[in-house]
Amino acid sequence: MQMLDVKINREEFFKSFGITDEYFKSTELNWEELIKIYEDYTELVPYLEKEAEHILSKLIDTEGVHSVRRRVKRPIHLIEKIIRKGKKYSERGITVNNYKEIVTDLIGIRVLHLFKDDWKCIHGEITKLWDTKETPQINIRRGDYNIPDLKNNIQDLNCEIIVRDHGYRSIHYLVGVPITKKDEALVEIQVRTVFEEAWSEIDHLMRYPYDIDNPVITEYLAIFNRIVGSADEMGMFIKKMKKEFSNGKGMDDNCRELDLKFK
Repeated sequence: MQMLDVKINREEFFKSFGITDEYFKSTELNWEELIKIYEDYTELVPYLEKEAEHILSKLIDTEGVHSVRRRVKRPIHLIEKIIRKGKKYSERGITVNNYKEIVTDLIGIRVLHLFKDDWKCIHGEITKLWDTKETPQINIRRGDYNIPDLKNNIQDLNCEIIVRDHGYRSIHYLVGVPITKKDEALVEIQVRTVFEEAWSEIDHLMRYPYDIDNPVITEYLAIFNRIVGSADEMGMFIKKMKKEFSNGKGMDDNCRELDLKFK
């Protein structure tokens, strides 16, 4: 599906995104107001693109960062998201005047790192560069960590722990950046390991839009998720082992420890 971000024909738009007139009516959104949002946002996109590049340039050389990806939401997808969220947005009275305050991911930044503990340096850089609009969220899979130990480990970082039964792992930040003299946009920054990124991308590809309730796919994605968690643990152990090698600890001691850990 490809649609030009110039004009929106309601009938073609609904057909392309599988939206029915009945569903749209249930959202209590106003189509004419959505067109105004679309036109306003289309003019804003070039400024968002420049700001996204600016954010990337600030984060790419941060200690612990492996790579940074950036994405500016396309106008057509902004309107699709507003409709998909439906009453969540209509009840907040979304209009052309306030949509930039309501939609939190006009710019999306994804920061990837290799080892689990690299995120603390990245966290420090993000909170130094920008004021966060919400408390940063650490999303973990149930059973990943001892929650009291994790809370003690982050008690000075002002973060909230969210346990996800589905298995989603990532750390989320919401920051605001000035785009023009009168416009500020919200930016969602996600920080995760390269293993977590691989699982998230495959999970999203397999679940949407059709097989979200397929029990076979769900089971195998859950197994894959546990493998990802084990891979991150293995990475941390290897990092620790290399450090101890450098400090003179014997290889036999490390191998025995590794053997006990993964038996």
